[in-house]
Amino acid sequence: MFPYNHELEIYCMSTPLKFLIVDDHPMIRESMGDALESKFEGAIVKKIDSSENALEFLTPFARQGKESSWWVLMDLGLPGISGLAAIRLILALGSVIKLITVSGNDDELQVGACIGAGVLAFVSKGASIDDTLELIDNLIEEKIKPGAWLSSRGLSNTQEIKKIQLTDRQMQVLSMICQGKTNREISSALGITEITAKSHVGGIFRELHVINRTQAVLVAQRLGITSNNL
Repeated sequence: MFPYNHELEIYCMSTPLKFLIVDDHPMIRESMGDALESKFEGAIVKKIDSSENALEFLTPFARQGKESSWWVLMDLGLPGISGLAAIRLILALGSVIKLITVSGNDDELQVGACIGAGVLAFVSKGASIDDTLELIDNLIEEKIKPGAWLSSRGLSNTQEIKKIQLTDRQMQVLSMICQGKTNREISSALGITEITAKSHVGGIFRELHVINRTQAVLVAQRLGITSNNL
């Protein structure tokens, strides 16, 4: 459920930093929450177990000013809506959301997709808690630029990583490719010509660096894009 108006008012009036941890593992939520509260004295820390619940919680703040900003640490491997699909939905709420994605691996494909989608940083779960807290502090203080990658080896260079940037329409088409739909079926479902559908498919192939639909589906799965989460 959405926060009660009184709760929303309290959050929006609060001047301390506000963090939202989105992870389906209770121990990770608790340990990260404890670390944030220790590092950032007086910070508000909220813990949620899914991107759907995170969206429900954050939506009312999208209409508020910068005082209602939330720093969101979201796991990429959540049940339900996850990966790139979850990122786009969260970031669509506007500039009050400062999103950091967390993943259990250092997959350059995921890093490029997340940074290309607009997250402030990509953090590997293999990174130390101290390095993670330092990264967050540096982002808050604007000591480092958005688009940082904290791997298990420390801060890594993202300059050479391909930033995957798919349009909303391409995301729709990619989801339909994952459903096994042909160009004709895609064009019918979206109300576009078959030529336009084919053009979108070609654009997706180029952006994902693949040459066929099977490869596109495999990449989509790695990015958390499935046939039913968009």
